[in-house]
Amino acid sequence: MNRTKGNSSVLGTLVILGGGTPTWIKVLEKAGWACHRCYDLRTAESLLLEIGPCIGVVDLTRDDFSLQGVAGLVNRNKQVRWLALVKERQLGHDAICQFIVNFCIDYFTDPVPESQLLATIGHQLGMLQLEHRVWPQLGVFGQSGLQGEQAAMKKLRHQVKRIAMADVPVLVQGEIGTGKELVAQAIHQASTRAKSAFVCVKCESLTESWMAELDAGKPPECCLAAANGGVLFLDEVTQLDRQRQHELVRLLQGETFITVSGRKVTADIRVIVSTRYSQEELLESGLISEALYFRLNALGVMVPALRERGEDIVLLAEFFMLKFARQYNSPVKQLSPQACQLLENYFWPGNVRELIGHIKRAILLADDKMLEADHLDLPRLLDDKQSLKKIREDSERGAILTVLENNKGQISAAARELGVSRATMYRLLNKHDLVPPPKHFRQS
Repeated sequence: MNRTKGNSSVLGTLVILGGGTPTWIKVLEKAGWACHRCYDLRTAESLLLEIGPCIGVVDLTRDDFSLQGVAGLVNRNKQVRWLALVKERQLGHDAICQFIVNFCIDYFTDPVPESQLLATIGHQLGMLQLEHRVWPQLGVFGQSGLQGEQAAMKKLRHQVKRIAMADVPVLVQGEIGTGKELVAQAIHQASTRAKSAFVCVKCESLTESWMAELDAGKPPECCLAAANGGVLFLDEVTQLDRQRQHELVRLLQGETFITVSGRKVTADIRVIVSTRYSQEELLESGLISEALYFRLNALGVMVPALRERGEDIVLLAEFFMLKFARQYNSPVKQLSPQACQLLENYFWPGNVRELIGHIKRAILLADDKMLEADHLDLPRLLDDKQSLKKIREDSERGAILTVLENNKGQISAAARELGVSRATMYRLLNKHDLVPPPKHFRQS
C-alpha cells in the first residue's frame, strides 16, 4: 500500500463516501494519508476499481446517499476495509446497525476522536499489508488471454474486476475457443475466494451424483465437495440434464438437496458457468430451464471473438510466443511484420484456442529469433487471387485441426467440442482430407 506521489511519501489510500469537511481529514492528510472524497456513488465505484484494496469510510451523518445504494456499493467492493461514521442517535435505527454489522469492520460516532481514528486506520493498513501477502491477487486478475487495448477487452477487464467482488453466480458466454475458462479463473483470482479451490468440470461428464474426474488418472470425486468454499466452473452448462439443473437451482438458492446416491448436499460455492449459446438461444431452445437461467444471469459476461480484437491479436500472439519460447527453450524473440499482418488478416474461427495452437507449432518449427509468416501455417489473403470460399474452407480446416489437436485426435471428443454429431464430424474430415489412416493389427 505504500506509494510515492511526487516527492512525498503516501502512507496509504483512504476513500471517503459523503460527509462534510471535518477536521479529522486534515489530520489524516497531515499524517501522510491520500484522502479521496466522493459525493457520487458511480464516481466512487470507478475510483475503487482503480485503487484496488484500500480503506473506506462511509459517512452516514448527513444522509448524502440512500442506505440501500451505499450497501450495494460496499457489498460489491469487498476488497475495501470499511469503517462507518454515524451520529449517536443513529445507533437506534435498526437499518443503520444492520449495515454496520454486515459490512463494516468498525464504526465511530460523531465527533470523531482523532487519535483513536488514526490508530484504527493505521491498524487496518497493517491488516491490508498482511492480506496482500496472503492474497497477492486480491483486487487484480490474471492476464493470460485478457490482454489488449481495444474497447472490447477493456470492457471485459472492467467487468471482471466488478464481478469478482460480488459473490454471486456468473454466466460467461462466447464462441468456442474464446477463453471463457480464462475469464472464470480471472474472476476467481480477483475475488475473496482466491485462496480456495477453483474446480473446472465439463458438464457432459457429470454423473447423477455430481461425480467427475477432476484430475487426470485419479478416481472421480464429488465436484461440489471439492469446490466447497471456492469456485465451481461448469463448462457448457447446457449439457446438464434437467435433474442436475434443478439441483443446481436449489444449490444457488442456498437450499439442501439429496442426490440419487443418497448424499446430502449443502455447500458454500460460487458458481460460474459457461456456454457458447446466446441468451436468445438459451431461452428459445429450452437448453436450460428458465429458473436456472434467471438465477445465473444476475451477472453476465460476453467474451469477444478473437476476430473482433483488431490489433490486440498481435499483442496476444506475442504473449503466447514468448511464453512458449521459454517453455520449449526456443530462440524466438519477435514476430516478423509479415507474420503480424497474416495474424491480423486471418478470420480465426477457432478463436484464442486456435491462435495458441498455431503459435505453439510455429515455435517448435522456428530455429531463429524471428518467427516468420511461413511458420504459422495460415492461409494468406492475396487480394482477389483467393476467393471468399477458399478463405472460409481454410479457416474451417484450421479450426478442425486445432480441435483435433486439443482432443488428442479423439473424434468423438472433437465433435462434442465443436457441437456437431459424429456423422457431421466425419463429413468434415472427409471434406478436408483429414480422415485418419486405418489401424492395422498384426495377426498372430
